[in-house]
Amino acid sequence: MLAITFFSINDFFLVPLCLIIFYAIIRNRAHACKDESIRKYYYRFFYFKIFCVFAYTIVTEFYFNGGDTALYYQGIQDLRAALADDFSHFADVVSTSKLDQSNPLAPYFLFDNYVNDLTYNYMVVPSNFFVPRFGLVPSLIFFNSYLCICFCYMMFAIGGAIRLFKAFYYYYPSAKREVALATLFLPSVGFWSAGLLKDTICFGCVGFMFYGVLNIVIKKKKFFASLFWVALSSYLLFTIKTYIFLVLVLAITLWIFAETNRLIKDKTLRQIFAFLTFSIGVIAGYFMIQYFTSEETLKQYQLDNIVTAAENQRTAYRTLANQQTSYYSINASNPVSLVLNSIAATFFRPFPWEIKSVAAIMSAMEALAFLILTVNLFFKKGLARPFRMIFKDPRLLMCFIFSIVFAIGVGASTANFGTLSRYKIPCTPFYVMMLLLLYKNTGLAYPKWLNRVLGYKNR
Repeated sequence: MLAITFFSINDFFLVPLCLIIFYAIIRNRAHACKDESIRKYYYRFFYFKIFCVFAYTIVTEFYFNGGDTALYYQGIQDLRAALADDFSHFADVVSTSKLDQSNPLAPYFLFDNYVNDLTYNYMVVPSNFFVPRFGLVPSLIFFNSYLCICFCYMMFAIGGAIRLFKAFYYYYPSAKREVALATLFLPSVGFWSAGLLKDTICFGCVGFMFYGVLNIVIKKKKFFASLFWVALSSYLLFTIKTYIFLVLVLAITLWIFAETNRLIKDKTLRQIFAFLTFSIGVIAGYFMIQYFTSEETLKQYQLDNIVTAAENQRTAYRTLANQQTSYYSINASNPVSLVLNSIAATFFRPFPWEIKSVAAIMSAMEALAFLILTVNLFFKKGLARPFRMIFKDPRLLMCFIFSIVFAIGVGASTANFGTLSRYKIPCTPFYVMMLLLLYKNTGLAYPKWLNRVLGYKNR
């Protein structure tokens, strides 16, 4: 049962005030953009995300009865209670990365509104405890308004998404509408990055980190500001969801190698360097992951444990399959089958006949669109030509590596469509970006429905 509600009478005053402040920020950033045709996207995206916050809040309270978000919000209440008793607890909030019973904050989580010490047991996981810590300051500023806290999280996600848009637009200015759709206006990504969740923070971090690396390595501008955002995003991702950080670093490493390869003029040397750098990148990525996951608490992410861990986790999920309508099954009898089925589950499921709840409709519609576009591309252009283009374009290569490796990871270790729709949002823009650019680069016409979505009315 939901012990707290997300709406209050104070929202009638606090929400407009919060939105006015954030609108002023968006307006300032939009007018700082030199390209007038891009400014409209700032405003449209801001309005779209506001709608997503309200939609997410309503669905979470009245359909999901709170879910993870309610526990995060309760965690903020517990931290506020600790500060109300003794403001010196703020130092404990800052310094505590993992909650345990010896911590002075623990009693506030043990004796709150949830039975069976649910909040405390949830917050002993460091990545879960980080979310209320991150939301405490917005809660203090906006007098504990849940909606205003979500709007603060929303602004962080907006910042990351806009930087993701700017990064791809830098390389593909002629594909402005495609870039905007992939990075800003995907419904599931907008919805699941609009609440009091780890996913909202992580999605923002992906954009900040990618754009920061672009500025430092490629554009060679705003070095210190970009370095700050890369460092902060790396810390947040590594703290909250380590696997996102690892896959993103691997994809960015290969992207930088591929960009370097393009500078070599001699074709033979370029081909040799491409092979060597790709091989070195894969090897470096492997050892990097092994290094970062050498700690006992992170061994679940080591490469040689992934298949075993995925199968064990799925076996545990399977015991609930007869009781839960949103669970799905994957044939994980061998690695090849696991990879293919995981990719299909992440991008192309739930299929229309697998819709068993209202919440699954949006994910199913997107998945069907992705499936139609993917099948149409390979049916019309074959397998070889799209993959040749992927390996010729460093950005497409990065999109391919990040989206596919990420999809394998979340698809293999998750067995619930609702959870999967949330977990996959960091990789979805990269997959859609790759797909649309392959259409554009191969000269393949978009389906009529996609032309309407993109605003190409006369095509």
